[in-house]
Amino acid sequence: MDKSIRKNDICIIGLPRCDFVFSSTRSCFIAYGFEESTLEMTILRKLLEERGILPIEAGGSLAPAQSAFCAKICSKIITAQFCIALLNNDVKDGVEFPNANVNMEYGLMLGFNKYVIPFQKESQRLPFNVAGLDTIKYNTRNFESAAIKAIEQAINATNQEEVPKDTSDQFLELLFLNRNYMWSPLDTEGDKNIFRLGSPLGFNLLNDFTGDRYAFLGRFTSLRPETILWRLRKMNEILDGRRSSIPNRVKAGTIKPELLPMVEQLFETAKIWVIVTSNDDKDLVEHELEKDPLNYHVEIMSIDDVYTELKSSIPFDA
Repeated sequence: MDKSIRKNDICIIGLPRCDFVFSSTRSCFIAYGFEESTLEMTILRKLLEERGILPIEAGGSLAPAQSAFCAKICSKIITAQFCIALLNNDVKDGVEFPNANVNMEYGLMLGFNKYVIPFQKESQRLPFNVAGLDTIKYNTRNFESAAIKAIEQAINATNQEEVPKDTSDQFLELLFLNRNYMWSPLDTEGDKNIFRLGSPLGFNLLNDFTGDRYAFLGRFTSLRPETILWRLRKMNEILDGRRSSIPNRVKAGTIKPELLPMVEQLFETAKIWVIVTSNDDKDLVEHELEKDPLNYHVEIMSIDDVYTELKSSIPFDA
């Protein structure tokens, strides 16, 4: 197991697997009562974004056809660099009571051993079960200054010895250029049609410098190995299906006979590149592909592989 990768192995709500990677995003999950902390949230969003930290809120995301608890809360807490909990009580008919959702999310943060910044208005009291935990008390006048100090301390405390590796488009472009490939401009109908073969499965399209050879790129660092394998096999089916239809397309006149060698070359030289999070994930996917190979050139790269290749070929800062 990579020392820099720590996955949550067991799903706390009983789903088959978890595998989300702890502190794998430069983000901060914020638990708060939607009606009681609007001013504080405005300030927190600004402070976090100014420091390059993405503020994540359960109420601000959609999770169609997924477990809402997993997709919107639990996974976001696991992958966050650190967390904030606004433990302000709800008020109804003049009576204060703890916000159940916020306290549940706070419990998850503590259970996952996350770095948490808890805030509460100085006029309110904490529930007895968390009253003994260090909590920053504030008022409207001093909240921003208290938040700045706490956030900067959290960033310093949660910076990993090994900085999370950059897999942004700009960084990956160096890898492709090193291999004489670049993002496909999709400025012809033919390129658009090739791109559409892989886009439903999350693949992007690259061209080599001649423009005649193609590579389908899957940046699947957030997916589990079994999901990646399903997408690869489905991609193989799509390419095989389209390739097998070439003779009929020539007969129907949709492909001119003189273009047949070029179309055949497209499928003969097509590459499928997939980037995964860890060397463990890479090994699992490659092991399954060895047992049942695809009909096209497939290369699985971990993020470490990307960095190793670039460090050996290109002078760059990392």
